Amino acid sequence: MELSQNIHLLGDLLGKTISELESPAIFETEERIRALAKARRGGDVAAAEGLLNEVSALPNEGARVIASAFAAYFDLVNLAEENQRVRLLRQREEASYPEPVRESVGEAVRILQERGVTREQMSALLEELSIELVLTAHPTEARRRTVLSKTERIAELLHLLNEDSISARERDESVKSLHAEISTLWLTDRARADTLTVTDEARTGLYYVDAYLWNSIPKLYDDLERAIETYYPGLKVSRAWLKLASWIGGDRDGNPFVTSEVTAETLRLHRGLAVENHRRMFQELGRRLSVSSNRIPPPPALMEWIERQRPFPPHVAYIEQRYATEPYRLILALLTNDLAEASHEDMKAHLLGQYPYRARIDASRLLEPLELIASALPSNIARDELETALQKIRIFGLHTARLDVREDSTRLNAALSEILRALNLESDFENLPSNERETLLARLLEGPTPNLSKQPGVTSGTAETWSLFQLIGRAGDVYGHDLLGPIVISMTHSAADVLTVLLFAKWAGCKTIPQIVPLFESIQDLRDASAILELLFTSDAYRKQLKSHNDEQMVMIGYSDSNKDGGYLMANWSLYRAQEEITRVAKKHGIKLTIFHGRGGTIARGGGPANNAIRAQPAGSINGRFRVTEQGEIIASRYANPDLAHRHLEQIANAVILASAPQKEEAIPSQWRNALDEMSKTAKRAYRTLVYETDGFIEFWESATPLDEIKRLQIGSRPASRAKFGAVDQIRAIPWVFSWMQSRFNLPSWYSLGAGLASIKDAGLLKEMYEGWAFFRTLLNNSEMSLLKADMDISALYVSLAPNKKLADEIFNSIRAEYERTRDVVLTVSGHTSLLELEPVTQQAIQLRNPYVDPLNYIQVETLRRLRALSDQDGEEARSLREVMALTINGIAAGLRNTG
Repeated sequence: MELSQNIHLLGDLLGKTISELESPAIFETEERIRALAKARRGGDVAAAEGLLNEVSALPNEGARVIASAFAAYFDLVNLAEENQRVRLLRQREEASYPEPVRESVGEAVRILQERGVTREQMSALLEELSIELVLTAHPTEARRRTVLSKTERIAELLHLLNEDSISARERDESVKSLHAEISTLWLTDRARADTLTVTDEARTGLYYVDAYLWNSIPKLYDDLERAIETYYPGLKVSRAWLKLASWIGGDRDGNPFVTSEVTAETLRLHRGLAVENHRRMFQELGRRLSVSSNRIPPPPALMEWIERQRPFPPHVAYIEQRYATEPYRLILALLTNDLAEASHEDMKAHLLGQYPYRARIDASRLLEPLELIASALPSNIARDELETALQKIRIFGLHTARLDVREDSTRLNAALSEILRALNLESDFENLPSNERETLLARLLEGPTPNLSKQPGVTSGTAETWSLFQLIGRAGDVYGHDLLGPIVISMTHSAADVLTVLLFAKWAGCKTIPQIVPLFESIQDLRDASAILELLFTSDAYRKQLKSHNDEQMVMIGYSDSNKDGGYLMANWSLYRAQEEITRVAKKHGIKLTIFHGRGGTIARGGGPANNAIRAQPAGSINGRFRVTEQGEIIASRYANPDLAHRHLEQIANAVILASAPQKEEAIPSQWRNALDEMSKTAKRAYRTLVYETDGFIEFWESATPLDEIKRLQIGSRPASRAKFGAVDQIRAIPWVFSWMQSRFNLPSWYSLGAGLASIKDAGLLKEMYEGWAFFRTLLNNSEMSLLKADMDISALYVSLAPNKKLADEIFNSIRAEYERTRDVVLTVSGHTSLLELEPVTQQAIQLRNPYVDPLNYIQVETLRRLRALSDQDGEEARSLREVMALTINGIAAGLRNTG
């Protein structure tokens, strides 16, 4: 079936469901609204007024049903499009076989061989290759997990219906099942009734790991091994190079609900998933690996391993007796038993220090016997039966994903200041100049650890910070050092912020301190990053920390806050230059650098095609090491389909391998750099003039977007702002972007780019930069996506909600003029005749979706109008209207395939 046929089938079944479960009349109303929206998009002025009147006449319950209809429609269309993408991927793979497909791991290795990369160079690249995806719980996934599981079932049925071998009877049964599943989806509450807890978020993240990534990631290992065997026969890939990490349950920045107890519980969940999945895997392997010792005698080392395990538990002794000639099955039974025992550990209590304990099983205990079995068996059996098991243990260990810990520098400094004041060492540490703090910290790090109480300090904040570092120490002592990732410091402003963490860890008794990662977020901090690293790399105390990590340093750069601070163009140019300077300083001091990219889903937060983004990074900044966040709804859209998960992962791996290969670095012409310096300064001035210096802009933003309703949504555990909201720099980047996206301004993803580009009068120079510089080309191409998803006519509906009409009109006229200028100049520089011309499939998809997104925007505006007119914001009518709001937010996010 073609895409249009699938969409038609799903649409018909949804219409049938609405008629059956609501009424034929409400379905007819939905169809009238849809027809009016299409006519409006076609230029019918009367249709626009008719659409407004139709929506205004809806009672609250009617608005809820119509919003549900369009939201459900997008859920179904997204599944049909994903199904089509999978079909196209398979067709391309079939057409190219045995040659690798474009942007695959195999293609990357083949290209390097064709470029003349030697075996030694490829071996060195493989030795350094390290890609880590970091899952975060940023509140942008607007759908419940219950809804996600139902759409997953619908996707399975759709896949079955598209099988060539399906019979007529099977097709009829599948269509009936599809109708039933869509009916169940219709009757399911889309919005969460209760606020999400951090543990809820952790469980959701692990759901994706278990359901999709657990099996998708090992396939990338197979891809690389196959490619190496084809193009560099004899080379081996012997280490884990693609892994997972998570912030969910460890990210304390601005989230008071992430406590040491919550972090301990999250670590327990991580270990529990790995233990249970490996246990089931060994149990199944034990059933299948029935090789007789009469045919394949086990090597002496394996028999010695078995003897070291005696005495056996009764059920394992029974297996030894019953399968006397099957030692491989016995070994797997022993490992299964170890994992079963590990599943009963009271891990949370151990981590919180409630009683001493040391784990008796780790990944190395599982790997040793498996590797011995693999060496004893014929290669084809080892490859088929054992290789995936070995890969999963190397990838996921007994921790599933490393859990990072993140905290804001201000809170860390305040806690240490309180402790130092209590020790009479310094009365006002947090307010000292950074150089004085650095000097004091260096002295304290060289000196003895003072006698501290179990809970030093007075405030609960300080007690919680101290408890965190104690947990970090215990986690390493009890379960090994794979459990935790680095300690990330938000809003790093100085080297002292990093040394503060080092002192906390030392005083808390951490025997092995995790990597400490400064996160540079504002424009100024990105400029200061290289100087801060220079200070750290020349600090005796910090060099000791680096030595304990093989002279490796991770540095994180933030795409969201830099955009909120300086606008799209200045943020991207600042991030690029910071990476260049960070790379230079690391190279100067012989430090192996990993740049950790804090990207979100939208263009404003560093989103966009992953392969292009990686290839556009500064030369030499990757060197085989790449770490990136996967946030919110992006986790579902990229990984909830196994085939699309594999495609996304192979595109990342392809780009990292190609970007890390030995190549001659070509200097960027100074004329291009100077032009971008000038453009970014002009763009930043235009952006900050609007966002930070326009009187009443905050009032406009709050009234012309659904910001307040977004903050009320039950889609995340973290508060929407860092402090009491009153300025742009206090609101989190996610609701900032989310609110502008919902109201179709999409402002953070393009605003002031036009002003910057227009400041360069030499059009030929801009075209030359676009053609010759991957970074600049990707910057402009990504903006085309943002501009196409924006819609000033829809935004005008939201502007009509603003009580101060004069102010609203002035600000909106300024935004609209900049939108038109940005669109025109981007098209002029790129030479495109229409936005997103290079991606016609995506361009058409957006244009086809718009008539279905528009009614949701109309309903959202009308619902906001009714809500704001109510005197009782907590009454029954307000609650019913907020249900409509949640549905429209959900549906617009699904329709645009973007939130925050």
